[in-house]
Amino acid sequence: MSPLQQLHGKARDTIRGGLLAAMSRRGDVTGVLLDPRMAIDPYPAYDWLRERGPLVPSNLGPMTTTHELVNALLRHPAVVSANARREELMLASMPPGMRWLFRGPDRTGVVDPLGAESMIGMDGPEHARLRTLVSSVFTPARVERLRPRLEEIAEELLDAAGGQGDVDVMHVLAGPLPVRAICEVLGVPPSDAERFRRWGRAGAVDLDSMAPAHEQHAATQALVELEAYFDRLISEREHTGGDDILSALIEAESEGGRLNRRELITMAVLLLFAGFETTVNLIGNGTAALLAHPEQAQDLRADPSLVPGAVEEMLRYDTPVQVVARIATRELRLGGAQVPAGEMISLLLGAANRDPAVFDDPHRFDIHRPNARRHLSFAAGPHHCLGASLARLEAQVAFAALLRRGVPRPAGEAVRRRTYILRGFERLPVALG
Repeated sequence: MSPLQQLHGKARDTIRGGLLAAMSRRGDVTGVLLDPRMAIDPYPAYDWLRERGPLVPSNLGPMTTTHELVNALLRHPAVVSANARREELMLASMPPGMRWLFRGPDRTGVVDPLGAESMIGMDGPEHARLRTLVSSVFTPARVERLRPRLEEIAEELLDAAGGQGDVDVMHVLAGPLPVRAICEVLGVPPSDAERFRRWGRAGAVDLDSMAPAHEQHAATQALVELEAYFDRLISEREHTGGDDILSALIEAESEGGRLNRRELITMAVLLLFAGFETTVNLIGNGTAALLAHPEQAQDLRADPSLVPGAVEEMLRYDTPVQVVARIATRELRLGGAQVPAGEMISLLLGAANRDPAVFDDPHRFDIHRPNARRHLSFAAGPHHCLGASLARLEAQVAFAALLRRGVPRPAGEAVRRRTYILRGFERLPVALG
């Protein structure tokens, strides 16, 4: 960024922060949802919103608050992804004088893993074509074959950190394990894992429209570098092949068609973004829940067969992705609400996962909860997360490895990330052994 761009970005961020703080003090829905305190604990605000009804208007478009409505919108055939138009629709819902504060950088010509060329931004026949191709190679059975290798990696990471004593879980396990996993999936050499971690972390701000200007600039640069990297890697795989999902995607066919080069690059970048930062935060948030409930951590250590169910409760209790966006193509009556057509609707997954109409005592963390798997953390319907089986596997492996070293205990001040859509930690120190 040039000095002038940096100055403009800092001014915009400062003005935006002051405006949102004032709106929050007035009880404005937009201000409350984008208040910095939401990064610490959004759940009281979700309860406050739910009291206002299942669909609450705001300057960012309607917000859902109930499990019933979120689930219905995710599955309804007349409701489509808003990712490709997310900024356009968000800005259109705002007063004109606010729009410049939320407008993102110009990404013309840059690969966009969340945009119109990506599976996550498509609907209809094109979405079905891409999803069929990816589903044919990214199968649960293929993912499960990664378990022994991921177990080795998790042990290596914890051993390298000293095995016992005080460690920052985000630095030694939650961060490195998912990026090593996605490198295994895509056939990326381990020597490039650190670059991928940096790219994945920088690019993740695209999931958060409130990111500071300098972080948005870094995300653009990461996308440019990733596109060049995958272009080279795909060329290599076209000649040499490999036992990895990227090679399988190159060869995959559906009704005589294959992914073209642009689709392959976009898909590879999407797999990195979707498979990295979300799982980092799942492991971090789950660890924090265990730190706050040591008796349940002890139950898991005593009976590792409880770990898969515990991961489902972690996903419900503090989901790493708090919001997804959708558009109704026509007016609908769903879940006790009149859903408008053509507006971006924010589906608050975090609120749905703590809806008392579905989950008894929803603010209680309980690894024995019988219906924890009813959470919507991986969405549902046509855009249900294809990487759900990989995220579950990584979390199961991470917690099994962590608990083999003892019940983790707090070892210092935890620091939350100042993000809204992604929910996680910058720092989470624990004592092991």
